Parts: sequence; structure tokens; C-alpha cells
Amino acid sequence: MNQYQKKLFSGICYALASGLVWGASGIFGEYFFKYYSVTTGWITSMRLIVAGLVFLLLAFRQAGWRIFDIWRERKNVLPFAFYALAGIFSVQFFFYLCIQESNAATATILQFTSPIFMLGYHFFFLKQPVSKTALLYVFLAMAGVFLMTTKGDISQITLTPLALLGGFMSALAMTLNAILPRSFAKKYGLIPTIGWGMFAAGLFSNLFAPLPLLPFQPDLKSLAISLIIALFGTALAFLLSLKAVSLVSPLIVTVLGASEPLSSAVFSTLFLGLKLDLPLILAMILVVIPMVFLSLEEGKKSEDQPIS
Repeated sequence: MNQYQKKLFSGICYALASGLVWGASGIFGEYFFKYYSVTTGWITSMRLIVAGLVFLLLAFRQAGWRIFDIWRERKNVLPFAFYALAGIFSVQFFFYLCIQESNAATATILQFTSPIFMLGYHFFFLKQPVSKTALLYVFLAMAGVFLMTTKGDISQITLTPLALLGGFMSALAMTLNAILPRSFAKKYGLIPTIGWGMFAAGLFSNLFAPLPLLPFQPDLKSLAISLIIALFGTALAFLLSLKAVSLVSPLIVTVLGASEPLSSAVFSTLFLGLKLDLPLILAMILVVIPMVFLSLEEGKKSEDQPIS
């Protein structure tokens, strides 16, 4: 295995791990909504502020006051604020808006149109041709996500104009999340980039859903769930995703994001009693195959080219 193949393999593992962590944390989020009167806004504020502060503390321990370098250059302020709001905040806000206006199945399907936005970015902005096989793998993965979330029952999809807007904005935000932080992470490091991005997004979210205003009666279990969602489902997932983007093409990362509904299905089968039937098995196959073959195609196409 040469240097590029090692890099590709590591990036794929990071992207898959990110999706798995997101999926596992979704089980805790579902439990939180079911047994506590928690709101989407409060969860968004909590997870971003807590995770952002943890990363900033880690960054300060490593680099001291240099963590503020990202703000010392005036030209960084607007692009970084755009990343925090259009990427980190929006990917969560619009996803939950779509759930609120429709249901989780519709939101998951619409959010996973993000590889289409990524293909458009490659074609229109990077002027890179899009292969027919890459398109095929993307649509196969989308079909797998559709089948996994609806089991082929179209009536599970509930579309309103606001749900459609929320779903597509969430997909666009996922794409921006894979593109926008790359230059900042390369110059200032992964940890400060994620920390400031989450903290800034969390401050914005607190304007609408203040963290101190608890919408539920706190206890040890709710505290544990909050920490799991913030530290694992947010901090660790974003770190793994950004690490993946630094190693492989953002297109691979967005397609491998299908491991999120895949992992949710696996964990739901193991712990929540979800029945493993033929449509679910077929959906899992449709999700896994594009991941494998798109990664192999990327390796063949870019073996002699460094990843920027």
C-alpha cells in the first residue's frame, strides 16, 4: 500500500466513523425527545456550546493564546462566520426544521441529496468532469437511503414547501460543511477551527433558544444524555468528518455520510427492536456498495495526484 492509498484508506475510515457516531447519537436524541420535554432549539444550542468549549479548551492547552490567531486577521471574520452559520448551525437547524414540518424519514432523504450539491460544486466551480459511474454510485446510495427510511412506502414521505426548503437547505449545509473549513483547518489546525466554528454557531443559536432556559426537569440521566450528544454526537463526529475532508475528496465524505442512516438502522435493530426485514437488508446493500466502489474509483483516479 503506497502513501496515497494509506491516506485514502484513513480518510474513508474517518468518514465512516463520523457517520457511525452520528447514527449512534441519534438513538440518544430520539430517547431524549421521547422521554423529556426537550426542544430542538435547546439541543442545538447545548450541543454546539458544550462541544465548542471543549474543543477551545483542548486547543488552548495545545497552543495557548495562539488559538485567537484565526480572529486576528480581519479577512477571516466574514468567511469564518459564514462557515459557522451556513455550515455548522444550518446543517442542524434545517434538518430539525424539516423533521418538525414533515417527519424523520423525509428529512433524512432530503438531507442525503447533498452529494448532488457536491457534484455540482466539482463541475461548476472546480471545473472537474463528473463521471457517469460516480453519478450512478451517488444515485444508488440515495436509493438505499430512501428504501432504508421508508421501506419503499412512498406515503412515509410528507412534503410541504417549508419541509422541502428545510431538507434541501440541510443538504446544502452538509456540502458547505465539507468545503468551507478546509483552508482554515490547514492554516490554524483542526481543533481551533472546529472549536471556534461550533462556539460561534452556538452563540447564534442561543439568540433563539438560550441554554440556561431548560425546557425540561433535569436529572442525572438527562445530564448524561446531553453530554453524550454534545461530546460524541457533535464534537467527535465533526472532528472525524473534518479529518476525513483533510485526507480525501469531499465527494467521498458526503457519500460516506450514508453510513449515518445505516448505523441508525443497525443500532435500532440491536437496541430498539427494529425488525431486520428484506427491504432493510436490500437498503443496506444499496448504501454499502456505492461507498466501496466510489472509494475505489477515487483511488484509481487520484493515485498519482496529491489531495489539496
